[in-house]
Amino acid sequence: MVTKVLVKTDKFKGRYVALKSFKDNTVVGSGKGPKTALKEAERKGFKDPVLVYVPEKEFVHIY
Repeated sequence: MVTKVLVKTDKFKGRYVALKSFKDNTVVGSGKGPKTALKEAERKGFKDPVLVYVPEKEFVHIY
């Protein structure tokens, strides 16, 4: 099984993060809620970012 790590820092634990794309995981927005992360990305000119939630350490999320 291949696992790709999209966010490689602890800075965003417990937050929503907007990324440029799945291929380019540059963080373009973040916030406690998804709307905040998306609005920040849109303000920076990114119209279709990828939204992910970064769980806190050792906390599993199943979507």
